[in-house]
Amino acid sequence: MFRFENTSRLLFVLMSPMTVTAGPDISINSIYYNVSGDTADEIWTDIITKSPVRQQGKQHVAYTKWHVNWKFWWLDNGDTCEISKVATSLDITYTLPELEQSSFIPDPLLSRWQSYYSALIEHEHGHRDFGIRAAEEIENEIAAMGARNSCKQLEHDANNIGEHVIRKYSLIEKNYDQSTNHGLSTGAVFP
Repeated sequence: MFRFENTSRLLFVLMSPMTVTAGPDISINSIYYNVSGDTADEIWTDIITKSPVRQQGKQHVAYTKWHVNWKFWWLDNGDTCEISKVATSLDITYTLPELEQSSFIPDPLLSRWQSYYSALIEHEHGHRDFGIRAAEEIENEIAAMGARNSCKQLEHDANNIGEHVIRKYSLIEKNYDQSTNHGLSTGAVFP
């Protein structure tokens, strides 16, 4: 009797629709612009001159852009439709300064640069993490959707979930930049 019950449960699980998620497929790209100088002021002036990062009329030293794509599959059961699989992909692109090494850069200045750059990277990783969290949330929320009366309604609702999550994390990201003053309050200060 016990064995039969286990087998029945196993068959029930195998025959039941299951939603499959795997976590986001992440692609990372970095774009560097070269800066140079033998003093902190020269390096900073070169950053200001060469930075390609402009947003809302302001120039920034670095930028992390992320973009989430989602796709999903469904089972059409005739009178209902439900999600069977969800996949997300996340494209992340960093735009960062890269200090050209010079034999004229004094060690204390190089140490200051390295401390600054570590804090800058840490701040940009915060932006990356918002993209990762958005992709994971989209996957989880679409996977958790209940059945809908039609596949057209299911598709509409799933895409609304994705768009809502993107808007949510875009706002969180703006608040992150405001609260950290674009990384200045967390150590991304140079010269």
